[in-house]
Amino acid sequence: MSLPAAMDSQHGVMIHYRDKGIFIFGEPGVGKSSLALELIHHGAELIADDVVDFTLENDQLIAHCPKLLSGLLHTRELGLIDIRKVCGEASWDASTIADLCIELKQVHHPQACVATPTDQKVILGKPLVVLTLSVENPASFKTRIDSWLTMQTIHKDSHEKMQLWQIDKMAF
Repeated sequence: MSLPAAMDSQHGVMIHYRDKGIFIFGEPGVGKSSLALELIHHGAELIADDVVDFTLENDQLIAHCPKLLSGLLHTRELGLIDIRKVCGEASWDASTIADLCIELKQVHHPQACVATPTDQKVILGKPLVVLTLSVENPASFKTRIDSWLTMQTIHKDSHEKMQLWQIDKMAF
């Protein structure tokens, strides 16, 4: 078995949710694995927890689970979980295309603006749109993520089109 020409390992959690590969990252202990667990109970598949291996295949960024971590999720409250036994065999997969990122922050106070504030994370030369979420916001993560993914779908997966639409709606 040969190793891919380019590989990058990142700290975080990778899930496949609502037809999107989502890389969740942030400081240790911020709640990345707990967020993944919540979304898995709402239909997401766990790809990898703690360490995510990324490769380029046919010009697509692919996220993989290291073999040692297959199907395992660790939260500080519940400890190590075999996600396939707790949530069923369909709750885990070994890889997915990486489409988007979510950064969790303890405190996040973006300036008020009309367009969804985002950043980019570049992995192996591929830019991914990043949505930053505060763990202190009283709205559930699922509600905010579902809304963001629906907004992406409405604007045909073009974050730029979504932002332009938002700005245009506020032009008086």
